Amino acid sequence: MSMCKSITIAVGASLLISGCSWMPKIEWGKDEQVFVQPEPKIITVEKKVPLRIYQPPLPAEIDLLNVNFFVITEENLQEKIKEIEKILDGNFVVFALTPDGYEKMAENFQEVRRYVRQQKELILYYREATTETEGTTAEDWLQNNEE
Repeated sequence: MSMCKSITIAVGASLLISGCSWMPKIEWGKDEQVFVQPEPKIITVEKKVPLRIYQPPLPAEIDLLNVNFFVITEENLQEKIKEIEKILDGNFVVFALTPDGYEKMAENFQEVRRYVRQQKELILYYREATTETEGTTAEDWLQNNEE
C-alpha cells in the first residue's frame, strides 16, 4: 500500500468514527425532522461585587434668625409702647403669649429638636451600614463630609 492511500484510509476512518458527534442530534417527528441542540453547560461563578449605594448629601444646617422678645407688664407698659413704636416707626403692634403658652412653645421646639436628632441618627446609621468601609463612626463621617 502506498503511503498516500494509508493516510486517506486513516483520515476517512477517523472522520467516520467522530463525524457523528459534530452533527446536531436529529429526532424524527410525525411529519418532519427536528434538530435538537445539546444542552448547554451551566457554569457558576462566585464573585464579590462591591456595594454601591448612592449616599445623598445631608441637608444644609438650619440658619435661624434672631427674634426679639419683650416682656410687658403693667409697670412697664408705657415704656414698652414707646420702645416698640420707635422700632416700628410709630406703630404699636404686639403678638402676645401667656407664660403657659410660652412654655408650650418651648416644649414644642424641644420636641422638634428631638425628632431631627433621631432622624439624623437613622440617616447616619444607614449611611454607615451601606458603605464599603467599616468602623466609621457618625462623628467621623460628619467630619469627613463637611461641605
